[in-house]
This record gives sequence, structure tokens and C-alpha cells, in this order.
Amino acid sequence: MSIDTEPVPGHGFGRPIRTVAVIGSGPTGTPAAKHLQDAGLKVRLFERQSQSGGIWNWREDASLPLSVPTPPPSVGAFTPVLRESGVYEDPNRKERELFSPPNPCYWNLSNNVPTTTMAFKDYPFPEGTERNVSHTFLANYVHGYAEKFGLDKVASYNTRVEQVEKVDSKWRLNLRKVEDEGEDKAREEQWSEEFDAVVVATGHYNAPYIPPFPGAEEWAAAWPDKVIHSQGYRKPEPYKGKTVLLVGIGTSGNDIARDLDPYVEKTYMVGRNKLRGPVAYQKQRRMQRFMVPEKAEPVSEIHRFIPPTEGQSIDEAEIELTDGRILKGLSEVIFATGYQYSFPFLPSYHQDYQGVRSEKIKKHPLVSDGSGVLNLWRDVFYIPDPTLTFIGLSVNTSAFSFFEYQSISIARVLAGKARIPIEAKRWADYAELVNEKGEGKFSHLLNRDGERKYVKETVEWLNRDAEWSGSESIEGHTPEWIAESDKMQELLAMKYGVTPEILKQINEEIEAGNGQNVAGNSKIYETAAEETNARIAEGIARRTTVVKA
Repeated sequence: MSIDTEPVPGHGFGRPIRTVAVIGSGPTGTPAAKHLQDAGLKVRLFERQSQSGGIWNWREDASLPLSVPTPPPSVGAFTPVLRESGVYEDPNRKERELFSPPNPCYWNLSNNVPTTTMAFKDYPFPEGTERNVSHTFLANYVHGYAEKFGLDKVASYNTRVEQVEKVDSKWRLNLRKVEDEGEDKAREEQWSEEFDAVVVATGHYNAPYIPPFPGAEEWAAAWPDKVIHSQGYRKPEPYKGKTVLLVGIGTSGNDIARDLDPYVEKTYMVGRNKLRGPVAYQKQRRMQRFMVPEKAEPVSEIHRFIPPTEGQSIDEAEIELTDGRILKGLSEVIFATGYQYSFPFLPSYHQDYQGVRSEKIKKHPLVSDGSGVLNLWRDVFYIPDPTLTFIGLSVNTSAFSFFEYQSISIARVLAGKARIPIEAKRWADYAELVNEKGEGKFSHLLNRDGERKYVKETVEWLNRDAEWSGSESIEGHTPEWIAESDKMQELLAMKYGVTPEILKQINEEIEAGNGQNVAGNSKIYETAAEETNARIAEGIARRTTVVKA
């Protein structure tokens, strides 16, 4: 999908857009609010936490016990509450924690793309900032950005958007604010506001997904504090001397495995037997299988969690793998299995919703199975009604800075300073995307080259329209930015203790083909465990050779 090089007939909104609601004040909603204000629009920013920062805000308390199996996407993140305002008893803070649960931010979390590629326009990082920084640094960066540009003044914090619905030509938001009224009570206020347009900037790390493994529900019921999603992982020290089953060998799985490694007795890691998706995605997953830490043993996929007997402890319980092996003696289970795309404040836009909804929404839902968001133009504008927009869905990008380009495009389109194509053209572009990538999570996958192409097209489009609207031109990626972006893999390797020499060898092996090593001996691995354990052995051999040399 690409932007036309010549102007095309533009979409008409029918009436001027003057007011915009932004839902979420993380690294997506915060720049969106800033650029919407710069475009002359009246903005309200709604955030259920007490400050900006999004998932980078650290809280030591963990997430509540999970619902296993995973709930459907329309209720995946939370259940909306619509009731009278007032003060109510909340002695264990259960209501307040359900209202705003902790983020998936663990103590040793840091960025995995170079900080030098992440800065917002007009707000550089302090001189000398390292390429890899802590979650506290990034949270404070977003806080500082919000303060500098006056976004706290338009924000309603401790406020959750319970419901969003289109009423005639306006978007009505039903809002709920919850604050402390002493230690054992909470004060709640509910009200509604109306807007011409909505920006959804809630991200996609708030509705944990756990695959429907047979028996997992019984395990979660028997040991709710020992069977968790990675969203609830905080620190490695409580795992000292334990044996952990970590389900997932992706970014979170590898990060947590390395965090645990100095403390645990052993970690079993479960990955997919067969990799799928675009070539760049498969290469990334293969790279991650070289990064498994010393005390981790990748195993085959899970066939079933054998239901526990009454009074049985978790270390006595058993898990059967697809290769017939039985795992036993586990202390903890962590599912690093990702998240659903879920917008419970837009329930009728989910395919699983059972209530009344319009024919247009039935035909063009936003979410089907939770693996991605559907029917968007450039991952941002809802095609049937582009007054509903999204930021932060695209993955494998430089995050903060990439989302700012999306923010600028939304601000200019809603302010009438840039045009989007008519609906027929938007559908044609979306069909092209689906034909290329399919629907679901891969439709949001960009990687390095995809991100650069997206940004280049966005800059050309907005600057072309700036000529007739009188807007300032915007700058695309600079040569310096490109040079830093090229070091992304190097940063990840350093983070995982891989030398440049070993990284080069790993890349050569991956490029050599599916399961083919540098020496040219073709080997097709039947399982993720077999391949990953072979890669670990090769990695140890390489490191030993480097040390001897």
C-alpha cells in the first residue's frame, strides 16, 4: 500500500472538526495531543493512570490473577462499568486495581531499539543519552514532554473511557474517574462528553493472551499466583532456586529468561515448532533463538497441562509435550505469549460482540480474533469513518518517533490541512495490504525497511498537501537517524551479550537458509526445541573458539 505521488480526490468530512478526544497518554497519545493542539484543534486527553507515560510507568504490585482461558477480545482488557457516581468501600483496593491494573513493566525493562532513534521532534534526549536506557528514564521523558507542551492542562488523569459510541455526527464518551477517598474507600465520578473525532492511543499491551492449552484452566485455578502472564512479572529475586516454565521465545520471553538466569535453578522455554509469517519476521524469530540464556532449555510445544489432583503441589504436577516428554518439578509458569488487540470501550466494533450494532460495523469490524485490527487505512484511519483513528498498532518500529509521524498525519487531516483519499481508494489500498501481508498481526508488521518506506510516504504526502494548505513542511528521517537505526541489531546483540563477531556468524547462518548452517550442511529441524538447542551448542562452540583465538 502506498501514497499516490499526485493529488487524488479527497475525503470530505461534511462538517469542520473542532474537538478531538485522545484516549491514552503514553508515548502515542501524548504526541498526538500535542500535534492536534498545534493544528488548532481543541483536545481532551483521557488517561486511567495518575500521569502520562503509558506502559513505561513502573508499579511494584503485579497484575491480578488471570482469567484462563483468555476472554474474547471485546472484554479482553477490562469490563466497562456504567453506574452512579459516589463513594464506596474498597478495603483491599480491589476495585481500584481493576480500574487501573499495573503495566507490563518489570524492573529491569529497557528499550530494544536505539534511544537515538526514538526522540520526539522538538524534544531531544539529553546530550550523551545511552542507546539503551531504563523504563524510568523513558517514563520521565514522556512526563517531561507532557509538561513542556502543556498537555497536563488538557488531560483528565485517573479517568477511564468506559464506552465510545457515535450518536448522529458526534462521538459520545462515557467517562469514569476513580480516586482515593482515604485508604479503604474510593470516590467515583461518571459523566459524558462529546467530540467531533476520536484518537485511540491505548496501545496493545493491556489484554494478555494465553493460548487455549488443554488443562491450563485447571492449573490457573489451582495455583493462581504461580501461573501468570508476563504482564505480571516484576523482579527475578523471588524466583531464586526455582524451576520455571516460560512459554514463548519471543522478545518478552527472551528478556525475562535472561533476567531470571542468575537466580533460577532452570528455565524450560517453549517455542513454536514451525515459524510462520513474512521472511523478515521469521529471521527475527530465528535470531531470538540464538539468544536463549545459559540455564534455559528450549523444549517442544505443550500438548496439555495434566489436570492436578486434589491437594497436589505445583512441583508434583505434570505437563505433557508434543514429543511425548513429561515435565515435572516446576515452581512457576510464565506465559510470555503476547496480547490481544482489545478495545472494550468500543464493544460493537468487535466481531464477538453479541449486542445490537449497525450493519456497517457488522460488515467492517475493527477486531475479529484479537490478533490485529482490521479495516484501517495506513494503520490509522478507520476506513468507513475516518473520524475514528488509531495510533500505536504498528510493530517493529522505532516506537516513539514513528508514532509521532502518525500523530502529525492525524492532526493535519482532522484540521483540514491534509487530505486522505476517498473511501473507494482507501478500500483499494487496504485490499493491497491484505493481499501482501494478510489480516491480523502481520498487517501491522513493518520492520526497518517497512518503517522507512511508511515514513517517507507520509512525509511526501503531508508536504505535498502543505503546499496548498500553507502548513509547515516536516522533516523525514535524517542520514544521522538512518545510521543509528542501522545499529538496531547491534544494540540487541550487546543487550544479550553477543559480540559483533558472533553476531556476524549468526546472521550468516540465518541467511544460509532454513536450518542450514554456515558449513553448508543442510539440516531441517522438526521442532523449535531441536533447532534452538542446536543453535545454543553452535553458539557455545563459537564463543569457545573466539576465546581461544
